[in-house]
Amino acid sequence: MDDIICESRAVGKTVAIIETSNLTYTYPGGKEPSLKDVSLTIEKGEFVILTGPSGCGKTTLCRCFNGLIPHFYSGKLEGDIKVAGHNVSEHSIYELAKN
Repeated sequence: MDDIICESRAVGKTVAIIETSNLTYTYPGGKEPSLKDVSLTIEKGEFVILTGPSGCGKTTLCRCFNGLIPHFYSGKLEGDIKVAGHNVSEHSIYELAKN
């Protein structure tokens, strides 16, 4: 599995808006995780670019951020994902979108 490269540049006040801790996700029927042990913090005001080759997990990571994983896509999810302090697993996509 190739690595996702995540670069950020603070452009304003720094308050964590997205946090992941030991995030691992495997799609149903997948033999290997699409994401493995991803821990990162994106602070309010940061500009973030995810780059990497096709199939490295960029879209999967974004699906975790917006709640599609675990609410729309099933699979094995381990670790924590928080958006604006809210655990993605405990809140609906609608509730997450309001924040």
